[in-house]
Amino acid sequence: MTLIDERELQSEQEKKQRIAKFIIKVIVVLLVMVFILLILRGIAKKKAFKCYINNEKKANVTDRIMYKDNKGRVYLENGKVFISIRELSNTLGYEFLNSEYKKNGEDRTKCQVKVDNIYTSYIAESNQIYRAIVTESSEEDKSKNKNQDGFENIEESKRVEFEYFTVDDNIKYVNDELYASIEAIQIGFDISISYTANDNTLKIYTLDYLENIAKNNRLDTASSTEYSYKNKRLLKYGMVVVKDNDGNYGVASYTDTNKRGTFVASCKYSKLDFNEANNTISAASNTNNQSSILYINLANQEVEKSVVSEFSDMKEMTEDFTLFLVKRDGKYGVINGEGMTVIPLVFDEIGVKEEKYSDLNCKYVLEHKYIPVKYEGKWGLYSTSGKVLISPQYEDIGCSLCQSGDSAIIVPGMDNNVCGVVFLYDREKAFYGVYNADTGERIAVSLTEVFKKVENGEANFYINYIIDRKTSNVHTINLRTEV
Repeated sequence: MTLIDERELQSEQEKKQRIAKFIIKVIVVLLVMVFILLILRGIAKKKAFKCYINNEKKANVTDRIMYKDNKGRVYLENGKVFISIRELSNTLGYEFLNSEYKKNGEDRTKCQVKVDNIYTSYIAESNQIYRAIVTESSEEDKSKNKNQDGFENIEESKRVEFEYFTVDDNIKYVNDELYASIEAIQIGFDISISYTANDNTLKIYTLDYLENIAKNNRLDTASSTEYSYKNKRLLKYGMVVVKDNDGNYGVASYTDTNKRGTFVASCKYSKLDFNEANNTISAASNTNNQSSILYINLANQEVEKSVVSEFSDMKEMTEDFTLFLVKRDGKYGVINGEGMTVIPLVFDEIGVKEEKYSDLNCKYVLEHKYIPVKYEGKWGLYSTSGKVLISPQYEDIGCSLCQSGDSAIIVPGMDNNVCGVVFLYDREKAFYGVYNADTGERIAVSLTEVFKKVENGEANFYINYIIDRKTSNVHTINLRTEV
């Protein structure tokens, strides 16, 4: 082999080595790129919106269900997310209706979600939501709703129970869509729901699914077929109705492993009734005729305070756990947290029918200090301390049939901080009057309507009165500024 041949062979080998190194470099680069792509794909997959319902991934649920910022990302406000009420209703198969409960029209700044016989209303820019539970009236209620001919009033044949909630965040109205916080969603939809920003995942659990978890965690779990649907809502807060071998009911945690062998409320009751709005449980005892109301700290799963009474029919009137409605032999009264009588048990009714009035956050106590009472067909007013403010003397309380605006029963913020209350004093002429709620003094009478209108975000109260009986001309004035 000549020197030239050797050089050519060496050159050929060096060329092959360079090609081999290049191929190796290309392979390494490709492997790195594949690795990077896999990482990016994993990151993208992690960031992609995911929705699970009862631990089953739902491919047809997109991030349009979430309220997003102007860059298309899920919007976080103090770490909280907001969910489209309409989209979630469609996802869960719930009925969605524009406007709030029993309000006509297509007001898209308000909505209601219907689940079976329960209607939950949401209102834009408000942190107040309320739930209307519609059931058949009891025979006692039906007898009260007979008209003068003895026939049942069909409109009143349904019993409507209202529950009012105050949540931390206002309902948002953006681009013709209403969005609610997880807190508000859990209340209205009766689900457990959570969102984790790290993996952009929304998880939803129905009460039926949570009940199965509870049954797996606690053998003493009572079947939800044995009690009122209200009690099933305890599942959202990690608690469940339990039953002992003697058939007595109680409440226990199914989520806290340290409380699996203990009880939130001992098994000694024949009946339980959970009020989610007030965080209370009304309980009837199996061993005596006493009844109890238990105030539950839902976060800690503990009974914080309770009141016991000899009255078999008792319910809380206010959220502050201070006043309680009691009933005996068809008559109503009020006791306090120590069981002392505040209002004697002589009244036919205490409180008003909530469905007739707008923005009424408590049917029993108006403006946190006035209690409407009905005695022998006449209405009057007590204070929360038990003082008679207006003796029962009027045909009805409140102006509930208004054509000019929303029905009104109480008019706060009048001149000199007077609070006015509306009574019907002449049923034949359909005349209403407004009276000082603290003294009973007349403020305005011969009124055909007392109504409320929200104008520029402010509630204004008006009265209509006839200025010419021959022509029935009506004059309207602002009750707060012109009277």
